[in-house]
Order: sequence, then C-alpha cells, then structure tokens
Amino acid sequence: MSDIAKKQKIDSIDYVVKVSKRKGIRMSIAPGGELVVHADPFCSDDTIKQFVKQYTDKIKVQSHSGMIRLFGKSFKIKKAQGQTNHITTCEDEIIIQTKPSADAILVFKEFLNRYAKEVFEDIMDMTLLRFKEYSLNKPTLKVRTMKRSWGICHPESNYITLNFELVHYPVEFIEYVICHEFVHLLEPNHSKQFYEILSKVMPDYKRRLDLIEEGKEKQYLM
Repeated sequence: MSDIAKKQKIDSIDYVVKVSKRKGIRMSIAPGGELVVHADPFCSDDTIKQFVKQYTDKIKVQSHSGMIRLFGKSFKIKKAQGQTNHITTCEDEIIIQTKPSADAILVFKEFLNRYAKEVFEDIMDMTLLRFKEYSLNKPTLKVRTMKRSWGICHPESNYITLNFELVHYPVEFIEYVICHEFVHLLEPNHSKQFYEILSKVMPDYKRRLDLIEEGKEKQYLM
C-alpha cells in the first residue's frame, strides 16, 4: 500500500494523494466514498491537479452514485419511506426504508454496525474450525474503526478487535485477518512459529493477503 498520504481540494472536490511505488497516476474510490489519487514520487502537484481536473465530472458521478461495497460486492442504495425503519438487501440493491421523521443515514449506520458484527462472528466460527488441534477457545469479538490496524489480538483477555472497515472487503480477506489474530492467541509475536502455524491452518494466506495489495486495490475498493 502507499506510504504517504495528504489531503487536497480542487473545484470543491476533496481527495487524498498517496505516494505509490508504481509509475504514473491512477485513482480509486474508497468504501466510504473518499477519492484517492495514487501517484509516483516524481509526479508534481500541478500534474496531479491536472489529472483530477480532467476527471472532475467522472469523480462527481462516482462520489454521488449511491453505491456501497459490502464484503467485496457492490450494492446500489435506494431510499423509501414507510411506517417502520427497515433495511432490505436483495441481489445488488440495498433498500433503506425509514419513517418520515427518521434519519436514513443513522438508520443505515446502525444496521451496518449490527450486520458487520454478525458476519464477523460467523466468519470467526468458521475460522475456529481450522484450529481444532490447538484446542483454541473462541475469543470475544469487539469491533471499532481503526486507522492503522485490520485487527488486534489481546491474548491475556482472550478477545480480538476487528476494524469496522473490513465490512467493505472480500470475505476471504476477512478470514485471513481473523485467522491471523487467532494465531496470535497461540504465538503473540511474529515469530517463525507464528508463520508455521499460520501456513498450516491457512496454506493460501498469502493469496488472501494479496486481495488488498496495491495492484488490485481498485478492483476491491471501487
């Protein structure tokens, strides 16, 4: 992933510039709708601004398209009014039904928080089966938004914390993050033994980790 990020603004459009090892400039839309411009270290500020200006119309459409990516799949968001607050998911659509007096954004946010934890718990149950021979007890799950970690393990208290933003990523990658934290319950450090266990319980963990590598970032974050 990119190492350096700085916020910029042009023509009322906010965007983040990330320095990339790959040559040239490209852009992506993060799950939360943030515009991210990836540029190599030799791109000047003027070059980046010209690039953004060139795609201003396209950026505006993408930023207001009413789309969200959940567990690696894109959904169209539709709003409706009714007698109750209710969220319906069907194929490629999410319908947010709210009372006239309700805040649709708040209703959806509360739904997403519950939904994320439910799915994470299910993935934890599946992942735990990989650790049968280690007699691992399922840890308690906590979910919160974090800037620097996908997950944190607390072996002494037998619980793990997962980054809420994982809700936007493919299930295979979430499985990797959970598996990684489970191994930390057995081996607190990234020792040789840690990777031996990780390779044993999830032989394809490197492929799963590649799902968020820079080269495929656009595929999963758009």
